[in-house]
Amino acid sequence: MPTRQAAAELTREALLDAGLAVAERHGLGGMSVNRIVTQAGVAKGTFYVHFPDRSAFLSALHGNFHDRVTVAVTAATAGLEPGLGRLRQGMTTYLDACLAARGVKALLLEARNDDSVAAEVALRNDAFAQFAAPDLRAMGWRQPVAAARLLIAMAAETALVELVNGRRDSTSRRVLWQLVERADLT
Repeated sequence: MPTRQAAAELTREALLDAGLAVAERHGLGGMSVNRIVTQAGVAKGTFYVHFPDRSAFLSALHGNFHDRVTVAVTAATAGLEPGLGRLRQGMTTYLDACLAARGVKALLLEARNDDSVAAEVALRNDAFAQFAAPDLRAMGWRQPVAAARLLIAMAAETALVELVNGRRDSTSRRVLWQLVERADLT
């Protein structure tokens, strides 16, 4: 029998999963506490046990997705030397994770415009830029953090194209790599 803490964590995860399902169908604008608890199959009061308000929930939803992506990217790039190969592996893992996750389109497209989570989105994007900067530095980029921020924006746009199409877009991915590989570094 699970402990009270384990049961609470399972309920919290069920609410977050329900939030992704609601986001997939209705976007963040259509995400209400009522829709979330109905999807999760819990009482409305249960939501407020885990999240003080909708803004805290959106923040947790976005953080949960990025935590999963960070774990996947870190595992996929472990042991690789900084450079194009590691960068491509990390970005491919990111794109694949976005395509596989429900409700991510709303998180990628709408979250950056939602005042309740916009600052956190910026912080997480900056963390990914710091992660990618050594790869760009190894490739000869003189301002690798700024370049990484732009690369992340291009990858997010690629992810949105794939989410709209519901499948991997080989052309967009190929062009993304061509832009990185062919940029004049002088």
